[in-house]
Amino acid sequence: NVTAAAAKAAADATATVKPVAAACYDNNLVNSQGMFLGDQPLRFSLPLLLIQVSLILLLSAAAHHVLRRLGQSRFVTHMLVGILLGPSVLGRNHELRGALFSERGTYILESVSLVALILFLFSMGVKTDMSLLRRPSGRAVAVGLAGSVVPLAITLPVFHMLQPTLPADLRGSSLITEIAVRLSLSSFPVIADALAELDLLNSELGRIALTASLITDVTSWFLRACFAAAFLVTEAKSPAFTTKILASFVGFVFFVAFVARPAGRYIAYKRTPAGDLLSEGSFVVVVIAALLSALVTDVIGFKYMIGPMMLGLAIPGGMPIGATMTERLDSFFIALFLPVYMALAGYRTDFSELGGHEEKWCALELFVALCVAGKMVGCIAAGLFFAMPIGEATALALMLNIRGIVEVAAINNWGDTMKATAEHYSTLTLSMVLITAAATPLIKLLYDPTGRFARAKRRTMEGARPNAELRVMACLYTEDHAAPLIDLLEASGANHDFPVSLIVLHLTELVGRAASVLKPHKKSSTASSPSDRIVNAFRHFEQQAAPGAVTVSPYVAQSPYSSMHHDVCSLAHSRKANLILLPFHKSSDGARSTANSAVRSANRAVLQYAPCSVAILVDHGLASGSACATASNRNLLQRVALYFLGGPDDREALAYAARMPESGGTSVTVVRIKLRNWVGMGGHDEVRDEEVLQEFWQRYRDDERVVYVEKTVEDGEGTASVVRSMSDKFDLVIVGRRGEDRDVEGSALTSGLSEWSECPELGVLGDMLATAEFASKVSILVIQQQAGITTGGDADYQ
Repeated sequence: NVTAAAAKAAADATATVKPVAAACYDNNLVNSQGMFLGDQPLRFSLPLLLIQVSLILLLSAAAHHVLRRLGQSRFVTHMLVGILLGPSVLGRNHELRGALFSERGTYILESVSLVALILFLFSMGVKTDMSLLRRPSGRAVAVGLAGSVVPLAITLPVFHMLQPTLPADLRGSSLITEIAVRLSLSSFPVIADALAELDLLNSELGRIALTASLITDVTSWFLRACFAAAFLVTEAKSPAFTTKILASFVGFVFFVAFVARPAGRYIAYKRTPAGDLLSEGSFVVVVIAALLSALVTDVIGFKYMIGPMMLGLAIPGGMPIGATMTERLDSFFIALFLPVYMALAGYRTDFSELGGHEEKWCALELFVALCVAGKMVGCIAAGLFFAMPIGEATALALMLNIRGIVEVAAINNWGDTMKATAEHYSTLTLSMVLITAAATPLIKLLYDPTGRFARAKRRTMEGARPNAELRVMACLYTEDHAAPLIDLLEASGANHDFPVSLIVLHLTELVGRAASVLKPHKKSSTASSPSDRIVNAFRHFEQQAAPGAVTVSPYVAQSPYSSMHHDVCSLAHSRKANLILLPFHKSSDGARSTANSAVRSANRAVLQYAPCSVAILVDHGLASGSACATASNRNLLQRVALYFLGGPDDREALAYAARMPESGGTSVTVVRIKLRNWVGMGGHDEVRDEEVLQEFWQRYRDDERVVYVEKTVEDGEGTASVVRSMSDKFDLVIVGRRGEDRDVEGSALTSGLSEWSECPELGVLGDMLATAEFASKVSILVIQQQAGITTGGDADYQ
């Protein structure tokens, strides 16, 4: 009988996720003396930990190099690496498994990875922008609620209906109910991380998905705390014990709200200088508080994940705390050990446990599939109700079905509390991997955030009436970009008859927050921010202009540089801008020149996807003073030249230059460069070129501030000679980008000039001017007219 009982206990133990095993080892075996002195390094804790972490990270990096080309996320990669090392693949070799992943080795590895999970949850809590919940859009609320209620409404009735026929370990367990609740909700940290990988954080659907997931996630954390409290109360042996449980949790909540939150605000806004990261001492205090919050909630009977998340939500995000977490914690410790946590989850997945238990895993998969399908149906139905295209509604539903580390942590918890057996655990982890592996490529296939800009009507200056309101969107990355842009706008001829509607967009990299931001500017309640100073400069420009000549609408945007063009194009589209002004990615203080490759990539993306014309300003001398700072000299751009070779970009540049004489203090010289003995082919562009030049000259022929000159050259070398000989006489030179050789004469005029091009985004002439020896004195404005426009007039300006 004793033998039979022992055998049964052993069988029961092997059915659990983490079998109970005795791992006896000498606790002095930490550092090895080396194999040359007869030691076996893998018997010692430190060498074993180092080789485990190194192996997981090396395999993860190699696997992700391949899998990312298939549209897979890092979560899928880490889980598959764990499965590769586990008992289903390489772990089938018992000697390898015993040497690298013995019980004592995985114990230490799991402990370290749990610390990484705690700090990750705290960091995500800090970076969560709770202001998204203040005025959420109707679409986000509807999608969040429908995507949560529908799967529950489908799964739970089916469970109760089939419960008598289910296997015994599912019939009498709460596992199915907990799976239905978990999968009906969307985790904000998981969705934010996945959308950041997909470069969709600041896309239209990305913002809806983040808000919807935050609504359900905050609800789920509240319900999780309530259920944990209810469970502890039901397990209580006396009223006094119940009182202690509730008092402990309420005390922790009050501590977070009335001690930790004020302390966090003091560290962020009083102790830390504006624009700086936390000091080393403050950073250590914040990290210790995060670890202690996990300890407290675990000790009082609530899960360790609740404490760090609550504390993180209470502490102000962004600069400096959120930025410090990203800089010092996320980029090293969390990036090092969080993959280990996910790999260990994959490592425990054992396909052999599924063999011979088809009834169990099929039943479990049925309810997982019902949850996924119900969430898809609910999200798509809500999207269609708000007139969303079926493709975008499906992509949104897939976004909210993405699974990740929070779901894996829940599955691990079910395994630790014996709610899930080894068969359940393997089935659920494999399901999470398959759901995410299918969702991310489908999202890329179904949703292109730039598609609506490609379909939008192109707004141009050429297509508008000469005296129509010019809608310009000025984009700035730093405060230094304000002065030259203001001086350019002041020379743009804004007056009561030629008004300018100016949309000012301050673009900053998303640091210390999980969700991107695009909103109208509001003055900071604390110290003056860079955005405040930029807006003040443009407000002063508005006040100095004639009444009704200039109106300023300021916005701020925070997003990753890789997807920053989404914000620029979206705002230009919604505000019906017909010109986007961008600063060049290189800047100079006179002594040295610096370049920002991230800004360059953002500018190139705007040039590609913008729904209107785009101009890049290369500032070589404007930043020393501006209309806001120099009252005695209201116009720093008194001499402007335009080189006209022909084509849509040059016509757009001419349309912009044609407004400048209206400022009263700017002279404009139009230099028409033509090929000697060129016989036109009578194409549409050539006819249109002649029309706009004739219109321009008819308009300003009696104005002594406007000069029209024609230069005849033989080839591209002649064009370069003309440009070099004339440009140093001007303060600003305007050229068309000419990104495509859309006319034969223009191609011949620039032949051979693009061979040494350093900055293709400036076009042939713009690049040559920016790198010429006189470039330090002359600023350059390069204008591109987006393709696909009609030049017969824009309905918006009729």
